[in-house]
Amino acid sequence: MAAKSLESIAKKYPEYMERVEKYFKRNFLLLAFDTAFFTFSTSLLAQDTVLPGFLSHLTDNPVLIGLIPAIFNLGFFLPQIISSFITQNTPKRKNYILWIAIAERIGILLIAGTAQLTGILSNSFTILFFLISFTVYTSTFGLIMPAYSDFISKAIYKNRGTYYGVNQALSGIIGFVASLVTTRILRTNDFPLNYRLLFWVSFATSFISPILIANFKETDFPIQPIKKNVRTFTRHVIEILKSNHNLRKYIYARQLIGLAAMGFSFFSVYALKLYNLPASTLGVYTMIIITAQSISGIIWGYIGDKYGYKVLMVVSAILIIVQGIIALTVHHPVGILIISGIIGIVYSAMYICHPNLIFEIAPPEETGLFIGLSNTLIAPIIGTAPILAGAIVDHLGYTHLFFMISAVAVTAFYTSTFIFQEPGNIK
Repeated sequence: MAAKSLESIAKKYPEYMERVEKYFKRNFLLLAFDTAFFTFSTSLLAQDTVLPGFLSHLTDNPVLIGLIPAIFNLGFFLPQIISSFITQNTPKRKNYILWIAIAERIGILLIAGTAQLTGILSNSFTILFFLISFTVYTSTFGLIMPAYSDFISKAIYKNRGTYYGVNQALSGIIGFVASLVTTRILRTNDFPLNYRLLFWVSFATSFISPILIANFKETDFPIQPIKKNVRTFTRHVIEILKSNHNLRKYIYARQLIGLAAMGFSFFSVYALKLYNLPASTLGVYTMIIITAQSISGIIWGYIGDKYGYKVLMVVSAILIIVQGIIALTVHHPVGILIISGIIGIVYSAMYICHPNLIFEIAPPEETGLFIGLSNTLIAPIIGTAPILAGAIVDHLGYTHLFFMISAVAVTAFYTSTFIFQEPGNIK
């Protein structure tokens, strides 16, 4: 919700703003702790380190390993337009969020079941079952995100950069503990017992989040979009894309950053094989990613609130360029440690800037739609990028992948800096 929209709503609907202000601190804390505790569970299933490590025990095919981030991104981004349609026709968000959160636990349960099948059934069947389970798990992320983001845009109507910074800090503290747990379990147990324990701990700890969500306080937004059927909704979406030039520019820039991040899940596997490192190293990489994400989140939140969120996007592109250069020039395990830190910083920057830029681009009554629309259009690029990365590794090798990452990141930097406009600066 941009500042001008907020001022207008406060003048027109003072009772609404009074209720939102009444529950502001409560929702601020519940939302932050919800994300933080769920981070513990998801860190044990980290798609850039833990899950590629798990699958590498079952196959050496880099394309199959590349399916992990591909499925994660497609599952996270692609279903969001469906969720946007549902939430557009639903005045409340909380109950929908709660039911999807419960469904997420089914996905984690299936992943844990996959580890139980390892060594009992054939590797081919286990891989297939894992990919299906992971698809179920990630799809719930996509179904929940527009409604969850819309709830945040209304409940956290001020100091959102600070909120996301605190969110990252809490997530980092709990995620750091999760990385220690990951390292210990992977180091002290042999495969497949180590992954079985890890996935079941993830499942058990995931149930804190729905309890927190059940205690959210929702205030009905005074402006509700007109209910639409599928045909009307589709026409409305097309009209938005035609008329909102800056939204299109943003989506293009975000697609390029997603493409440049194609190698995130390959750095850890590359390091394990090249330097013959133990599986417990994955826990160390996860720890570095989470710590960097946590610390940088506080800084990004301040910068976004003070200077605008486009800055975070531009710096992310620069950091991915640096990442590619390090991968090409630093032939030592310490290089992967630095790269892991960069991954965490970029994740943090995009986590904070993406929703906030959309909140500023979108009308306040349609933030859920704009979130879902933008993410669905980003999905095909971000989803297929890791598969492309796997194919490059398979046919050309890691060096060509690192060159490709750097080249795409340069294009992302140019687009973010010179084509996309800061929404707050558009009159």
